[in-house]
Amino acid sequence: MNKIPNIKSFSEHGNSINEHIEQVILMEGNTQAAYDMEKVIVSAAGGPKFVSKRIPNSTAVGEKIIKSLRLRGVGGFPSNSYAATTKWNKYFSPAAKGSTLTPKTDLFVGRKRISLKTGPARLMSGTGSEATATFYTAAEQSGVTGDVWFENLSKHMNNLLPSTNMTKFNIKGNKTDLIKAGKFASVEILRKADEAHHAFKNDLRKAFSTNKAFAEAFTFEAMTGDVKFGHRSDGTAEYFLITDYDGNAQLHNAFTDKGYVSKIAQQVKPDVGFKSIQSVRAQLKSPTNPKGKTGYYTFFSAVGLTMTKITEDAVKEGLLLNESIGDFFKRVFNRIRNWWQNLWNKIRKAIGGRLEDLLAFMTLEPKVRFRNKVRW
Repeated sequence: MNKIPNIKSFSEHGNSINEHIEQVILMEGNTQAAYDMEKVIVSAAGGPKFVSKRIPNSTAVGEKIIKSLRLRGVGGFPSNSYAATTKWNKYFSPAAKGSTLTPKTDLFVGRKRISLKTGPARLMSGTGSEATATFYTAAEQSGVTGDVWFENLSKHMNNLLPSTNMTKFNIKGNKTDLIKAGKFASVEILRKADEAHHAFKNDLRKAFSTNKAFAEAFTFEAMTGDVKFGHRSDGTAEYFLITDYDGNAQLHNAFTDKGYVSKIAQQVKPDVGFKSIQSVRAQLKSPTNPKGKTGYYTFFSAVGLTMTKITEDAVKEGLLLNESIGDFFKRVFNRIRNWWQNLWNKIRKAIGGRLEDLLAFMTLEPKVRFRNKVRW
């Protein structure tokens, strides 16, 4: 919750604007004022009695908020922290602890779980791990799955294998020449693999940048902590109470007022980039498979296996009598293509439609940039 009052709201009343500006300056210099407002509202709702020295007429202000918003029930406060769900923790490495488990709820009035905003305020803590966990949660909520993007990646992989036209390398058929041909083919495969990897990363970034459903799901989770703490947890904020220090307040239910969430999402503007992880020989490790024990390697390791296979098969097969170089490589590459497709299908089965595992296989990790301070 932010400590800076809404300056605009002070100019909308009958008193002198200069007096209001002085009041704002005093409150900006005291970071406790916003926390005082929580106690003021809870006190007005029949909770522990509190009178703020930082908020003029705080008792009247609290009563005004309770009355204007028709809040019913006794006021109270949540615990300092709540356990994260198993679903959230699988995206958060290591498991969330400490300040990360601070509830999104600031106060209760009756059964309403309320997040209080007294002006521009942070969306969430902003740590890299929390943003990553929020990314995966939002991707799942908005229907962005590994299956969808595996299809996209497969299109880039269609031309992974090199051309069968190897005559330019002056291959004659002895073992040395066949090994050389395999190495030439491997260089071509690696080049095309780099292109496929780069194209996949760009396609993924563009898709997230234009995905309104993802932006809203990301914002909703960051606001409420619905998946992080669980739908019925006291740590999950349901209502957003926006007020100035004169008690002019609004209340929004984030679970039913989708227009409000959309409005905040337009300010947040989450932008997803993907950073390559330097882990060429590592096995498939991900939030749901931390030890990487699948038997399948990452993208470039799988490509490396293919390159080795080509060289080995070129030597093993050898040229047949009366067989042209072109026919030889067509025969070898057709076998390799079938072998690669079989490996690709096994990898897809191991990933199982999970976006986080697909990104791990592609040696990519999401990096989310977003406007963390928004006007509520």
